[in-house]
Amino acid sequence: MGPEDRAFLEETARALDASMRELEQEAERLTEIVGEERAQELHAFLRREFEPVDIEEIRRTLDFDDRRLISVWIRLERNRARRVAAGRSAMALNAGREDIDITAFDKPKKK
Repeated sequence: MGPEDRAFLEETARALDASMRELEQEAERLTEIVGEERAQELHAFLRREFEPVDIEEIRRTLDFDDRRLISVWIRLERNRARRVAAGRSAMALNAGREDIDITAFDKPKKK
């Protein structure tokens, strides 16, 4: 890969870092609004730690701020995964190992 590819990866990493900082600030702001206890409940809801009946009950009680907080967490998780992929790609490039298939690292984990 050439210098353009390296520059692209670096710019992507910087953009993802900035985006994650903004999302983390937004998550903190929304956590203050909904309260720590509700945020913990929503985090458990997102991880599907409740029984299906309880999940449905929580889903019915979600308000705008709850939904917004969940959305921010999902975007943060997605951006972190992309940042990891960009970092691995940069490491492979910096090691001079263009023979490494970096797409193998991008496979999502099965839950």
